[in-house]
Parts: sequence; structure tokens; C-alpha cells
Amino acid sequence: IGQDNQLKVNSQKVTGKLIQSGLEIPFVQYAKRPGKVRLEATLQGLTLIQTYNGTEGWVINPFAGVTAPQPMNEDQLRSIKYQADSDGMLWNWKEKGYQVTLEGQEDMEGTSCYKIKLETEPGDVFTFYIDADSYILLRQNTKIKVMGNESENDTYFSNYSMVEGIAMPGKAETKMQGQLVMTLIFDKMELNPELEDSMFEKPAI
Repeated sequence: IGQDNQLKVNSQKVTGKLIQSGLEIPFVQYAKRPGKVRLEATLQGLTLIQTYNGTEGWVINPFAGVTAPQPMNEDQLRSIKYQADSDGMLWNWKEKGYQVTLEGQEDMEGTSCYKIKLETEPGDVFTFYIDADSYILLRQNTKIKVMGNESENDTYFSNYSMVEGIAMPGKAETKMQGQLVMTLIFDKMELNPELEDSMFEKPAI
């Protein structure tokens, strides 16, 4: 899957669109080591911004009437920290303080997959279904605490292509209780662009 190449990537820019409830929302996501992320999603002239500098995070969400940057709550910070791990949660999992178990192999739509369960210290559980032949991630089940309650979803990854020697999905479909709730289409991925650290700090109004 090109993990060795991924380890050499210090920054990346992903351009795509989010499809939800019949709406198509263009987005750009920036990432930079160590663990910095910025997301911009624009619809009808309004732009949602999320930034995370590796420690603190902020959100501007004009769709919810929030036009000034608000600090992320504990649940949001925990979730974005997982997302900000550019190497993948399974890479060096022990050093990250995770518990990982191989749950065996399972058939997924005719493809034999390794089923790997990862538990974090706060009690969030991620189960990865990895193609036993190509080692590409095909499905991820996530059980994460939100406001004290467990939220569960499944994300299916497809349309993989090689980008500078790294296997990258072109599409991610998220389902809750079997119902499709969101589709992400990744149109373009740029590796090692010049990104200023200031991009990941509290957004200016």
C-alpha cells in the first residue's frame, strides 16, 4: 500500500466533494505533520472551517449560525486527533497507546479480509477490514463516544489509485444502521505542498 512512501509525506492537500442529503459540497483538506489538519467546505457562498494544530481545535460553522471561531469540545478534539494521524492508526499502534487484536478473517462481498480491532484509552473502538491479498483498507467500523453516548458508523473505501507510490481511495461512503449518510469523493491529492503552520491555528474572522 506504499506505507514507506506515506512516512515520507510531510504535508498533503486533498480536494473533493462531500455529498449529503442531496447536496454536493466542495471541500479542501490540508494536513501537515505532526498531526495538523484544516478543512474548508463551501456551499452557497458560506464556508465551514475546522482547524487543529495538534493540541487545540476551532470551528467556524456559518451553516449553524456560528460565524466566529469556537473551540472544539472534548469529543470533537478526540475525533479530529484520530483523523490527523496521517500514517493511519494501526501504524506503530503500541507507541500510540492503543490495544490491537487480530479478530481473524472475514468475507466481505467475496473478498477475504483481515479483521483488526483497535481500542483507544478513552474507550473508542475501530474495526478495520483489510483485503487479505492487497492489504488495502476496504471498510472501517467506528464506535465512538459522543456526549457520553456511543455513536456507530461504517465507512467503505473504494476506487483506489496509486498516488506517488501510495494507495489512496477515491471514494468513501459512510453508513449508519445500513443507511448511506455521506459520500466523500476525493478528486485530487497533492503531496508535500508548502503549508504554513499558521493555517492550522485559530482562524481569523
